[in-house]
Amino acid sequence: MKKCVRGRTLRRLALACTLAVAAAAQAQNREFDVAAGDLKAALDAYIAQAGVQLFYKVDDLKGLSTKGLKGSLPPEQALARLIEGTRLKVRRDESGAMVLFVAPPEDPKPRADVSTLDSVMVSASRRREPVREVPLKVDVLQTDALERSGARELGDYVAHQPGVTLTHGGAFSGALSIRGLATASVGAASVGVYVDDVATGSSAPYGLGAITPLDMGLLDLHHIEILRGPQGTLYGAGAMGGLIKYVTNEPDTAEFSGSARLAVSSTQYGGMGHTVNGVVNVPLKTDVAALRFAAYTTRFGGYDDAVGRVVEENINRGTTTGARISALLTPNRHLSARLTFTSQEAKRVGNDYEELDLVTGKAPLGERVRKLDAREPSSARTQLLGMDIEYNMGWARLNAITSVQDVKLHGVTDASSYYVPILNRLGVPATAFWGNSRGKQHRVSQEFRLTSSASRDIEWLAGLYINRERSSVAGGFGYMTSSGLGTLNLYETTKPATYHDLALYGDVTWHATPALALTGGVRVGRMEQSFTNTSAGLLAGGTSSNGGESEETATTWLATAGYKLDAQSSLYARIASGYRPGGPNGLLPTTSPAVKPMFKSDSLWSYEAGYKAVLLERRLTVEAALYDIEWSDIQQTMRDGELFGFFTNAGKARVRGGELALSWQPSAAWRFDGSLSLIDAKLRTDADGLGGHAGDRLPDTARISATLSATHNFELVGRPAYLGVNARHVGERHAGFPNSALSINYLLPSYTVYGLQAGIDFERFKLSAYLRNLSNSRGLAAVAVTSATAGNAVVVEPRTLGVAVNVPF
Repeated sequence: MKKCVRGRTLRRLALACTLAVAAAAQAQNREFDVAAGDLKAALDAYIAQAGVQLFYKVDDLKGLSTKGLKGSLPPEQALARLIEGTRLKVRRDESGAMVLFVAPPEDPKPRADVSTLDSVMVSASRRREPVREVPLKVDVLQTDALERSGARELGDYVAHQPGVTLTHGGAFSGALSIRGLATASVGAASVGVYVDDVATGSSAPYGLGAITPLDMGLLDLHHIEILRGPQGTLYGAGAMGGLIKYVTNEPDTAEFSGSARLAVSSTQYGGMGHTVNGVVNVPLKTDVAALRFAAYTTRFGGYDDAVGRVVEENINRGTTTGARISALLTPNRHLSARLTFTSQEAKRVGNDYEELDLVTGKAPLGERVRKLDAREPSSARTQLLGMDIEYNMGWARLNAITSVQDVKLHGVTDASSYYVPILNRLGVPATAFWGNSRGKQHRVSQEFRLTSSASRDIEWLAGLYINRERSSVAGGFGYMTSSGLGTLNLYETTKPATYHDLALYGDVTWHATPALALTGGVRVGRMEQSFTNTSAGLLAGGTSSNGGESEETATTWLATAGYKLDAQSSLYARIASGYRPGGPNGLLPTTSPAVKPMFKSDSLWSYEAGYKAVLLERRLTVEAALYDIEWSDIQQTMRDGELFGFFTNAGKARVRGGELALSWQPSAAWRFDGSLSLIDAKLRTDADGLGGHAGDRLPDTARISATLSATHNFELVGRPAYLGVNARHVGERHAGFPNSALSINYLLPSYTVYGLQAGIDFERFKLSAYLRNLSNSRGLAAVAVTSATAGNAVVVEPRTLGVAVNVPF
C-alpha cells in the first residue's frame, strides 16, 4: 500500500515538473512571422516557429482566417492573437500540450439577450468584424429581443432606434429615413435595404423604392443591422441616408434542428391578432450540405374605424405571409455556395389613418375614426432569389452574388375630401373620389467582390456591380355619383421605365500602427434611364405620350480613421458622400414653368466623429457620434395647382446632430440601456414652390428622440426568467414648411410610449408576454396634409397585450 502511494506521488511530481518546464518555455519570447490568411496554414507555421505542441480539429478551422503575426512574443500570447475574433479557446492537457477547441454556447442563465460592443460580429463594411471595430455608427437588433417586445414588422423594429423613422402606408412599409434625410414620399429611396449581401427594392426614381422598403417580419432572422450615414461607396445609389441589413440564419450542416412559435395579441379598441412561424433545419450531409425552411403568417387585428359611404370597424386590419428556403453547400473548406428563395405577401383592408383637424389638433369624428367614401385595399408581393458563391483563396476571398427580384404592388386611396369639391367646381357631380395605383418591378443584379484576407498591415476589397431594373407604374382616378359609378375617364396614366447601373468600387485600409487604421474608398457608377409616360382622360386633355432618357456618372467617396485608445475603446472619424439618381419628369397637362423636363440627382457629404468603448470590466458599453451633413439639390415632390404631382430639386440643407447609446450591466441580474438622438435639420437656401425658406426645419424630423429600458433577470421555479420595462420618446416635428401655400404647417406634438415584457425559459419551451403602449398614448407618428385645415394622421398603436410560446426542437 505504501509503495503504491509512493509511486503515485512520484508520478505527480514528474507531471508537475513537466508542466513547470512547459510553462517556463511558454514564458520565453519567440520571433514570429506568420502570414495573414487561412487559419490552418497560419497555425501550422506558428507550431514550427514556436516549437510547441498544439492540437486542433481541422473541421473547427473551416472558413476561418487570421490577420497574421509578426514580432517577438511569448507563444501563448502569440496564439491568442492568431485566433482573435473566433470562438476558439485554448486549454492544456495533462502533458502540457495546448489544445484548441470551439467554445460551447453559454448555458441558460439569468441575463439579458442583448448585444454588446465586445461580442457582436457585423458585416457592415463587407467584412465580418466586431461592431466595436467598425468606424461608423451601427445598431444591432437581435431577434430574441425583438420577439420579447412583440415586434412583428419593420415599423416595430425601428421604433426604438432614435433618429430612424418609418411613415406607414397600408400594405406598403412606408418611407424610411435616418438622421432626417428624407423629404419626398415617392421616388428613389434614401435608405437602402439588403438581405444578407443582396440588394432589394429599387434604386430608380420610378421604381417606388422610397415607399416600399422590404419588411421581412421575423422570418428566421439572426439579427438586423442599421448603418447610419451615407453608405454609397460600398452599397451604391439609394443608401445616402444609411442602410438596413437583414442578416438571416444560415443552414446548419452539423445537426437537425427547428423551432415553432405562436403569438396571440389583443389591441384595445381593436381586434385580435396572431403570428405563427416555424423553422426546420435539415443536414443533407454532415459538414457538407443542408437545407433550411422557414414560414410564417401574421394577422394584424386593426383598430381604426370607418364611417361615411364605407362603415366598418378595424378597417386597417391585414395579413402578411411569407416563406423562405435556403440551401448551403460546402464541398471543401475553400468553397461554399448558398441559394435562398424568399416569398412574401402583405395585404391590408385599409390604411392606417384617422382624420385630424389641423386647426384644433382634434379628431373631428372621434379618435381612431375617419370618413371613408371609397374602400382602400392594398397589397404588396415580393419574391427574391439570391445566390452567393464564395471561394477562399487564402490571400483573398471571392464572392459572386446574383439576385432576381420581382415586386407587385396595388393600392387604392380615398381622396374624396380633397378632390370631390374640385370636381364639383368643374361640373362633375362626384360624391366620392379615389386614386388607383398599380406597380411592378423586376430587378436582376450581379456583384463580384474580392476581399483580401485579414491583415495587420494592408486590407482591401474591390468589386464590380451590375444592376438592371424594369418597372411599370400605372394609375388612374375613379369616382362615384349619386346614381352610381362615374363613367367619365378623368385621368389614367402608365409609366414604364428602365434603369441600368454599372459600378466599380473598392477601399483600402492601412494599419499604420497597431492602434491607427486609415481607410480610403471610392465608387464610380454609370446610370442609364429610359422613361415613357402615356396619359389619357378628361383632366389630361385627351391622350398624349412623351418619354425621356438620361445618363449620368456619379462618384462617391469614403475616408475613415480609427484609433484604438486601448484594447476596449477607440475613436473614429469618417467622411463619406452619397447620392440618389435623378431622371425625367412625366408629362403633365400644364404649362407651369415649375415643371422641368428633368430633375437632378441629389447628393451629400457627411462628416462624422465617434467614440466606442467597453468599460468597467465589460459591464458598461458606450457609443457616441457627432455628425454634420451638407445636402444639395434635395429631391422633393411638388403639386402643380391642385391635381398633379411632379419631381423637383429644392435647394440645399444642413443636418447636424449627435447620438449616444449606453448599456450598463452592473450584475447578471440587471441591465439598463438608453439611447438618444439630437437632430438639427434645416434648409440652407429657399425651396421655391414648397414654401420653405432658409433656416426652416425639414419636415418629419424630431429634434430629440430617446429610448430607455431596464431588464431584471432572475430565477422562477428554478428556471431563468426576466421582467423588463421600456420607454421611447419622440419630440415635436413639422408636417411641412412654415410658409407653404398648399397647406398650413402643422406641428406634431411630442409623445412618450411605455412598455412591459416578461418571460420564462423552461427546459422545452419559452413563454413570454408583453404589454405595449402601457399608458395608451395617442401619439401622432405622422400627418399627411389633405387640405388647408385637415389631414390624415397615423396614430401609434393603442395599448396591446400579447403572449407567445416558443418551442425549439
